[in-house]
Amino acid sequence: MLHRFDPRLKVAGLAFVSLLMTVTGWQGLALSSFALLGLVFLSRTPLKIYRSLIVVMLWMGLFYGLAAGWVWPANRAVWYGHWSPEGLVQAAFMLWRMVLVFGLTRLYTAVTMPLEQGLGIAYFLNPLIRITPKAADFALLLTLTLRFIPLIIEEATQIWKVRALKLEWPSSWLKRSWEFIQLIVPLILLSLRRAEELAENLILRGYGSGNYRTLMLNERTSKDRLGVVILGAWGLILLILR
Repeated sequence: MLHRFDPRLKVAGLAFVSLLMTVTGWQGLALSSFALLGLVFLSRTPLKIYRSLIVVMLWMGLFYGLAAGWVWPANRAVWYGHWSPEGLVQAAFMLWRMVLVFGLTRLYTAVTMPLEQGLGIAYFLNPLIRITPKAADFALLLTLTLRFIPLIIEEATQIWKVRALKLEWPSSWLKRSWEFIQLIVPLILLSLRRAEELAENLILRGYGSGNYRTLMLNERTSKDRLGVVILGAWGLILLILR
């Protein structure tokens, strides 16, 4: 269901809700946690894509716990400090907010194609084009970057598979590192070739600096309007629960 929403709605919703996460209280965070679980269930995304967030959150929890929870007098060394309950609670709330923002971002990337991500973000850069034409160039750069990242990853995977079929994988970590380094050169060459082909296509189509405009192929539907209403209600509740 979430895959069918307009990318402009998903970009605006992610930015809007993430911003409100920084000001809402624990009631709003609890509500957002249940809402995130509901969105994960509706999107039917596999839970394994969120596995990498666990390690990141553990390190961030350790950092926030030490930064906010360990306090010491101004005229004493750091090892004379002690754990502050108030600081640990503050660190827990900071980590809770970061988990929700990272979770929403991971969900957004899972239900939105890279090209749609670029178009959705570039759409909100269009008003800046009236101020400076460089905003159009930045929007094009952002769109193309998000479009070609999956292709680069796919090409790197293919190079890796070809390398694995030719020779046996070394057991020494030093030799493994050298094998990884050897993959960089062909990957860079392929990326440069794609960039050159893209530049030629842009020139042939008459592209000029400052005249890029995002093209949204799909019109807004009733589901998108319903999503706007839900986001508005969600944001209002988060503001009330500050």
